[in-house]
Amino acid sequence: MGTGLKKLTFAVTPDIEAVLDKEKKERFYDRSRSDMIRELIKAGLRGVKKENGTADGNHEINT
Repeated sequence: MGTGLKKLTFAVTPDIEAVLDKEKKERFYDRSRSDMIRELIKAGLRGVKKENGTADGNHEINT
């Protein structure tokens, strides 16, 4: 993987799988599942940082 990406593997519940499948069909139909997961993780991390009012400079999220 010469792109600087790190491969991760994780398990999801059937409920989360259904939500991810729906998002893939509705919003991320033209992107890979990996791109979708990266975008959803980044959005979630931005939301948590905003909710907590934190600005952790050690873990910048590139958008």
